[in-house]
Amino acid sequence: MKIKLYVGAILPFACVLSQVSIAETIVDEQNAAPSGLVEEMLVTGGAEAIYSLSGSATFIDEDAIAKFEITDINALMRDVPGVYIRQEDGFGLRPNIGLRGTSSERSSKITMMEDGILIGPAPYSAPAAYYVPNIARMAAVEAYKGPAAIEYGPHTVGGAINFVTRSVPESQHGELSATLGSYGSEKYRAYYGNRVDQWGFSVDALRYGSDGFKELDNGGDTGFVRNDINAKLSWQSSVSANVYQELLIKAGYADEMSHETYLGLTESDFVQTPLRRYSASQLDQFDSEHQQLQFLHSAEFNSGLKVVTRAYHHEYDRAWNKFDGIINGVDLRTILESPEIFATQMQLLSGTVDSNRASSQRLDITNNSRVYGVDGVQVEGAYELTLGGWNHKINSGIRLHSDWVERDHRPRGYFMTAGELEFDGDLSRLPKTLNRGEATAHALFIRDEINIGRWELNAGVRYESIESTFVEQAGAGDAFSHTQEVVMPGGGLFYSVTEGFGVLLGINKGFSAKSASASPEVEPEESINYEYGLRYRTDSVSVDAIGFFSDYSNLLGRCRASDPCAGEEFNGGEVDVSGLEFSAHFNHALSGGWQLPVSVVYTFTDASFATGFESGFDIWGTVNAGDQLPYLPEHQGRISVGLESDKIVTSFAVNYSGEMREIAGSGEMEAGAYTKALTTMDVSVSYALSSDVSVRLVGQNLSDEQEIVSRRPYAARPNAPRMIKIGVKWQFD
Repeated sequence: MKIKLYVGAILPFACVLSQVSIAETIVDEQNAAPSGLVEEMLVTGGAEAIYSLSGSATFIDEDAIAKFEITDINALMRDVPGVYIRQEDGFGLRPNIGLRGTSSERSSKITMMEDGILIGPAPYSAPAAYYVPNIARMAAVEAYKGPAAIEYGPHTVGGAINFVTRSVPESQHGELSATLGSYGSEKYRAYYGNRVDQWGFSVDALRYGSDGFKELDNGGDTGFVRNDINAKLSWQSSVSANVYQELLIKAGYADEMSHETYLGLTESDFVQTPLRRYSASQLDQFDSEHQQLQFLHSAEFNSGLKVVTRAYHHEYDRAWNKFDGIINGVDLRTILESPEIFATQMQLLSGTVDSNRASSQRLDITNNSRVYGVDGVQVEGAYELTLGGWNHKINSGIRLHSDWVERDHRPRGYFMTAGELEFDGDLSRLPKTLNRGEATAHALFIRDEINIGRWELNAGVRYESIESTFVEQAGAGDAFSHTQEVVMPGGGLFYSVTEGFGVLLGINKGFSAKSASASPEVEPEESINYEYGLRYRTDSVSVDAIGFFSDYSNLLGRCRASDPCAGEEFNGGEVDVSGLEFSAHFNHALSGGWQLPVSVVYTFTDASFATGFESGFDIWGTVNAGDQLPYLPEHQGRISVGLESDKIVTSFAVNYSGEMREIAGSGEMEAGAYTKALTTMDVSVSYALSSDVSVRLVGQNLSDEQEIVSRRPYAARPNAPRMIKIGVKWQFD
């Protein structure tokens, strides 16, 4: 494997450097103090620091993640306004997340980080995020949107999500937990860390899985299992050193084996048995391995200059063996959309008839094998000074980054015989896809946060230079290269009207690079983003109401390999996205030491094309000016109410997602081209048996609501059914 190591870019996280005390919100859960600058990877600065930000951000702590035994990032992101989710497998194994109108397809339009470092498999050359960190091992999750997100490129149209791992504790701390539940679900976690003098370490191991809630016609497996282990080794200099320094080495390994498929159900079959799977998908299996190695160093000089350097190397291998149609037969989408016309083909998919060997009737099972690699270095600096009574926090940095992807998609033929798939023995078929894409990116950033009395001003600019190449080794053998350069200015202000109440305003240029495999005529995604709103805080109440408007000069559509457009990208022209994000949290003290927390999160979105055009992108097709964008519900929200004491913590939540178009259009929704509104309810009850041991009972989708949540890529797919889980956790020091 060819590996390139680049020295590069910076994400100037001023909050990481100058507001380390906020990070105590994470490590309080470990009964340990924060260990210093390197360990705290908060890009927002934590929940308290968000108040004065001249931009919108949401901070989710470890308690919120643990409350509902969440392993599905889709479920967690319901607590963040302005986030759009398209469910696919019911477990969140392959998330589709969008921010403020950006496409949710494989989360390819948002910047995803772990501890402030880009974590996607190949964020520049192939941004579809088939790997997302396991949320169950995180200490916090941050979502940054709008003008404040320009420092966290490469995707700055919608925003960024940062996954924050646990710190190395200041003293011995350990944890063991186990959770069992419906459909054979299980989750086990073991954590231990300690510090001796200037050295510290931690080990965090996670395993979770399920037997699966879908039922194959032939009785096969539909479950999954994931393993994840991470280790940290840290060193810190003496506090009295002339230059205070810290070093952290972090290594991680994660794998997955899941019997997941792209094959859904016809409309009529979904009505009868929504959890059914056709026999044609019995060999579908996703296997992956992810490895990460990161070196982090911080230095604080007596002059007040603070410098953080991060070097990283990631590798991701995945192979998805899955049903892809009938060889030399009718297109799979056509069969599933008109099962009454193609009754024989449907019987073949369900295994109720055998393949006609005389006519060489075979099923296509293609192994989509891909290998990704990422290397880079970030150097960031922060310096504070006062000029003319104005307090400045100046942050600047550089990132040099390289990533690549190699695709090798090889088909095989199978006969359907008595409901089982039988390999036809032909190993001579040519690959459907055999290519390599790679990208090298240079990013520069500078930002100045200025405090003038009640005013907080934020002005900055980001520069990205991206060079990419793509070589197709199958078919026509296309080869081309791209150079993309962009300057992204942005600024915002926050004004404290009174103590605890303020207003904010911001504007920035949004950018999302085209991938290495994009045709030369495809343009990157660009927009001008605006936001405006108010923020209110007291000891027991917090309210954020933020309006946003994104004026796209070009929307970028990106197909996946299973689409008819087969991985191509398309210019969508001008698009207008506007909306309102509202979040409110209230905690009322009751008698007897009880607390009544209430939380409301709501998003309204209006998104439409400003121009008409023809495209080969199946969820766009023929677009007229005024057509609404697909997979963006107009209304969505979550309300949760709790009752808490020292020993008992309860929470009841109602989740709502409005109907969504699945194909661009306007007027009345067409049958089979939209998903219905879905309302689900969750409950959580935990009890502290002692100061060290607690138990938790969780119910998800209590009313067992079942709806079609997506018809991509192949026909109707359900949300997860009702699930009950019970867990126990033991902590020790």
